[in-house]
Amino acid sequence: MPDLFDIAAHAIRLQQRHSSPQTSSHTLPPLSLIHAASAALPNPSDPGFLSGQPAADVARHIAEHIVPALCGQSQSSRYFGFVTGGVLPLAEWADNVVSRMDQNVQVHLPEQTVSTIVEDAALEMLIGLLRLESEWKGRTFTTGATGSNILGLACGREAVLAKRGASVGELGLLGACVKAGVSEIQVLTSGGHSSLSKAASVVGLGRASVKELPRSAAQPWKLDLDAVERELSRPGTASIVAVSMGEVNTGGYALDDVDEWRKLRELADRHGAWIHADGAFGIFCSVLEDRDEYRLLHKRVKGVDLADSITIDGHKMLNVVRDSHCRFSNSSLCL
Repeated sequence: MPDLFDIAAHAIRLQQRHSSPQTSSHTLPPLSLIHAASAALPNPSDPGFLSGQPAADVARHIAEHIVPALCGQSQSSRYFGFVTGGVLPLAEWADNVVSRMDQNVQVHLPEQTVSTIVEDAALEMLIGLLRLESEWKGRTFTTGATGSNILGLACGREAVLAKRGASVGELGLLGACVKAGVSEIQVLTSGGHSSLSKAASVVGLGRASVKELPRSAAQPWKLDLDAVERELSRPGTASIVAVSMGEVNTGGYALDDVDEWRKLRELADRHGAWIHADGAFGIFCSVLEDRDEYRLLHKRVKGVDLADSITIDGHKMLNVVRDSHCRFSNSSLCL
């Protein structure tokens, strides 16, 4: 195996768009291999369960037993399950660099490492790629959609209470709600991803706080703005509006165009609400060329800059390894 940083030795592989047919594995392994791999795992009843093993034996065990029993979409142009796979060889190599160098990008130490500067530069390039018009100063990578939605709801929770003179960071959720005179924080959405409810439970809002407001039974992913206005008007209630951009099963968008975005923005400003856009799938339509065949898709994403925060899923469409998610906010204060 050539050294990771011997670029000449990796050159042919790095230029490939996917693995060659000779090395491409099946998307799903035979069930027999999964059973065999499970049986080969250390057994707690074995007297040597926690005894050390030579490094070469451990590597051989992983290569011979575990790897054949894993789904193989990463080594091909195919996708599987939670939209993982289709990883470009260059992205795979870069991920190995990340593991090799083992940096801490949660602490900004620009005189000791360039890691956080590199990360911010990548996020800025992504803003340009997606044609986002704002600067989005509050930006970071997260570990998947749930992590990004957790950040989005946590920042939204802080922001809607801050507008009422309270801080969750200082007083805790209960204390901040009491000071702000808020008896409920709700998350209004349509066709919301399952990670939204999970995120609501993690940040202390609860799964029951997520309320579906579909425009119709036939198109449940479309957001009913009249219903949103009624919910925002309820006394003693603070609100986060989660806008689905590319519902996971239908590809549908909660809002049709920039006019609906403007209406939602006006409602949010009037009632002190936070707008969180889940762009894991659909925001990538903004990258498409300016051609007639993509006109409707461009229309659907126009206006996302009016949101307060956006989640974007890199391993969906950017051919990078899982988990690669990022989160943008129009302010860095709540990060």
